[in-house]
Amino acid sequence: MYVDTLLGVNNYPEELKNLILKFFCLELIITVIYLSHTWISLYYISILGSYAIFGSIVAIGTVFSIVLDLPLGVLTDRFGQRGAFCSALGCLTIYYLGLIFATNSLQLLCLEILVGIFSALLSGSYMAWFLNSWGFLVEKTEKNDNLFRNTMGNVRFVKMISVSSVTIIGGFLLFQAHLPPQLIFFFQGIIAALGLIFGFAIMVNSNPQRYQQDRSIITNTKTISSFSLRNLSESLHRKYFEISPFFLSFGLLNFTSLSFSTVIFPLLVYYLMSSETVLNGSYFRIDFTSAAILILSLVNSITDFAYGVSSKFSGRFTSFIKSPRKGLVVFYTLNFPFAWISFLFILLLKINSSWKIIIIISLFLIRLIVSGLTSSLYWQLYYDITTSKYRSSQESYQNTITLIIYTLGFSILGQIMEVTGLLESLLFLFSLALIGILILLKAKEPVGKKSFGVSVSMQ
Repeated sequence: MYVDTLLGVNNYPEELKNLILKFFCLELIITVIYLSHTWISLYYISILGSYAIFGSIVAIGTVFSIVLDLPLGVLTDRFGQRGAFCSALGCLTIYYLGLIFATNSLQLLCLEILVGIFSALLSGSYMAWFLNSWGFLVEKTEKNDNLFRNTMGNVRFVKMISVSSVTIIGGFLLFQAHLPPQLIFFFQGIIAALGLIFGFAIMVNSNPQRYQQDRSIITNTKTISSFSLRNLSESLHRKYFEISPFFLSFGLLNFTSLSFSTVIFPLLVYYLMSSETVLNGSYFRIDFTSAAILILSLVNSITDFAYGVSSKFSGRFTSFIKSPRKGLVVFYTLNFPFAWISFLFILLLKINSSWKIIIIISLFLIRLIVSGLTSSLYWQLYYDITTSKYRSSQESYQNTITLIIYTLGFSILGQIMEVTGLLESLLFLFSLALIGILILLKAKEPVGKKSFGVSVSMQ
């Protein structure tokens, strides 16, 4: 009952309510599985004894994900999302149980390849299943678009609150209760195995052929039965090329956000608190017992919580916006290029380091709140530009583009930080974010879609 209230689905039709609860359960399972994501890299390095080998192993796992993502997405469209989701969690179960016994680089490499396969399988599974199921149940109207935004905002709210809680629990179990990492890996492996069973039980495969038949009936279009290069070209254009600008823009903007949150922001706070310069590319040994680490942990917990709370109000906040693309262009401009240039300006100000830290943390928090308030616009646009018949492969296509951008972007960012420093790194992020915004601004507005299945009247 409490979950119903938090998700805001008390008054939803029973079938739609059950769908959202199932989707939330899958989201929660994936969240709990990442219990060790904040410190697992340290566990790798403790075994390998080398940052370089650690980076190479992670890169190889990413390459596997890039290569397999789209082919596995196409197969998922053909055979259904349930099998892909269960296979993904099967890989993850083996991965976590394998970590308990891993003692060298070869074993970690094999396990990281499993993570790459897991990522490729997961990217086109449960999210595509949920969106397809939603499209089958809910008619495409302006009122139901707002309903969709509210639903995604509520799901993200509960999920981020869970992420914040799980991160604290993981730290407590590892550092306060002094449990060995292997015991936490065992717990995560059991959760992954239970998630596999749960996903198999609740996910009903969508039938792409049924959606295609319904679409043909609704739009009175003729099915093309003959194969030709022209038909293949038109099919690829509809499936991938038309949505490429959107996915390229999302990938660039997500990279700038991730690289700032995980690399630049922690370094800024740490070195400003340590009275060390970080503007010239110099590196110093980080003291993990310093107050800066404690402050960073606290800031991350607060920002996760703030992002979750703001996501809950995302649907209401964006209800007046008719075009998700135009709305995102405005908010993304404030949230990315403007934010990165603001951080650069703050670093150049000749003020006390304490004030710089306060301003930087405040802007970081505000940026996360804006991201939460506009998160439903992203999911609305994603829902509009993708199609039920190809949604798994389209999601895999987006993941492939994003991983390529991440791989190249982090390589370039690392070189810039090592050769020059953080000021130039912020300029690099500003340039990429500006390109991402311009691509989204010029992207072709998606046309309205009709529901391909039985519509449900929302009261």
